[in-house]
Amino acid sequence: MKTKRKMIIAFSYIVLILVAVVSVFPIVYAVMVATKQPVDAFSTSFAWIYKPIFDNFRTLWIERGFTKYLYNTLIITGCCVLISVPTATLGAYGLIRNGGKFATKMLNSTLLLRMFPQMLLAIPYFIIATNTGLADTKFILVIIVVASNQPFALWLMRGFLITIPPELDEAARIDGCSMVQTVTKVILPVAVPGIATASIFTFLLSYNEYLFALILTQKSAMTLPVAIGQYGAEDLSYWTLSAAGVVSIVIPICLVMVFLQKYLVKGMVAGAVKG
Repeated sequence: MKTKRKMIIAFSYIVLILVAVVSVFPIVYAVMVATKQPVDAFSTSFAWIYKPIFDNFRTLWIERGFTKYLYNTLIITGCCVLISVPTATLGAYGLIRNGGKFATKMLNSTLLLRMFPQMLLAIPYFIIATNTGLADTKFILVIIVVASNQPFALWLMRGFLITIPPELDEAARIDGCSMVQTVTKVILPVAVPGIATASIFTFLLSYNEYLFALILTQKSAMTLPVAIGQYGAEDLSYWTLSAAGVVSIVIPICLVMVFLQKYLVKGMVAGAVKG
């Protein structure tokens, strides 16, 4: 019995190691391509041991002005998080505590937006943005990205807030708290892990948004995922710049996950069980 269990554990570790290698390999390859000259990056004899160079990063960020695209991405992503998470938190709390049967219908209706293919919605969004003069602006992209991701944030916060017992609200009211005080002083402090989880996922969805950013922006509000798409195709020298851009995009995501991982795990575990 013990031998069988050890074999199962060993097999599980082998599978996990293989999955990890397959997942990490594209990132490692992108880093290697980004730190090589084009002639070395696409040589028939690919060298795994070499002297790295960082000219591609300098070209990308200084000569090609990718700092502007990073600024646009961070502004749009930050606005999406600041709008989406508080709205989802208050909306989920109101539907859970006072929605009744209407809450279920309302929550289910929000999923309709997520059911539509993005391309189906992109054309009407483009027409609206063009007719209102908001094309190629951060404002229209923030509004559309928030609208697109709001159902996910709402359901995520609903899954967490439903685990908070209503007795906390009743105890706060007995102590003389108003509705606003109950939410700000009792509910929100308890819901911090869930809010952090929703913020992380909203950040990732907004940060990686490509289709709407591609269709609705040109130069002024262009984001990093769209800007990287400019490099590639026939000119092999652009591939090293593209790889440098990919590495640059991944770094902020990795930093967010490293510093906020404990909140992400805590929020997901806390919202997984009702009680």
